[in-house]
Amino acid sequence: MSRKSAERKFNYTADEHQRELVSLLKQFSYGHHLDTVFRDFVEMAALAISNRVDRAQYDAREKRYMEIVGKYKPEEVKRFPAMFAALTGTFEVRVQGMLDGSGVGLTDVLGETYMMLGISNDRCGQFFTPYAVSKLMAGLLGGDVAARADAQGFARVQEPACGAGGMIIATAEAFHEAGVNYQQALHATCVDIDECCVHMAYVQLSLLNVAAMVVHGNTLSMQVWGHWYTPAHVLGGWNQKLKMRRAWDALRGLLDGGERDELEGDGGVPVPPPVVELVVEPEPETAQVALHEHADVAVLERPVDVVDTAGLADMFEEAVGAQPHANAFFEIVDQLALF
Repeated sequence: MSRKSAERKFNYTADEHQRELVSLLKQFSYGHHLDTVFRDFVEMAALAISNRVDRAQYDAREKRYMEIVGKYKPEEVKRFPAMFAALTGTFEVRVQGMLDGSGVGLTDVLGETYMMLGISNDRCGQFFTPYAVSKLMAGLLGGDVAARADAQGFARVQEPACGAGGMIIATAEAFHEAGVNYQQALHATCVDIDECCVHMAYVQLSLLNVAAMVVHGNTLSMQVWGHWYTPAHVLGGWNQKLKMRRAWDALRGLLDGGERDELEGDGGVPVPPPVVELVVEPEPETAQVALHEHADVAVLERPVDVVDTAGLADMFEEAVGAQPHANAFFEIVDQLALF
């Protein structure tokens, strides 16, 4: 998307909070490069969120936070909390719009703002996928994946070049449209080589209460420089859930060698319960809005008929499985972050 196209889209779709965010950013332009201010803002927001839940990395991240603050005058520093409040406000508007069906749904707020301001690295080929395209792609796969998540406890999504997290946001919206609570049934592992993108993705997924590990790394060279856990990941105990899922997948892989059918025929292999049990209303015609235990974001939970089909999700998994390099990288990420 060109800058002019991004500006037209922004003028048409931005809410008052997003406009306030851009206005506050531009107030720095007299003494700072806009690119630097934006990068500092998203990093400070990421550091502030992380330091509320990830005590293991607190000292280094608090030091980095104070280094960034030291670059600005006291009156300028006061704008950063105001910008974060504006960003939070726009997500509140969009989540509420998703819930009430008013037509104002989720979007890649920071990615769109980044492109609209013209501070992306065009020379390196840095262009974010328009959210409409991400939503279309998520919609093609989301129903099958969400149904499996509802049946199995949760689904994992792995994004090797996440940008600002637009594809994961679109997947969360697809889960909602399929009647599945993404705050309980979705876990994302996101990777990007650009540290600014890592911070943007982390902040947005944190505000949407998506359980995720956001990794600063390179999926091609298989290097990992850092990782960020969203509050939903930490408070939801997802490290343990992912370890349990890995153990179960390993056991299932052993049984799939032929012993599984034999033992199941004798009734000798009990099927373990789902890692996460989703709460659904007992009557199909009812639906209610509920708050996640550790979230300030309301989500809509409603029942969904789970059908065990070999659909687009199977095709997607087979395609990913055919790329051993990507699988090996995410295996490294899991080993570094979970164990």
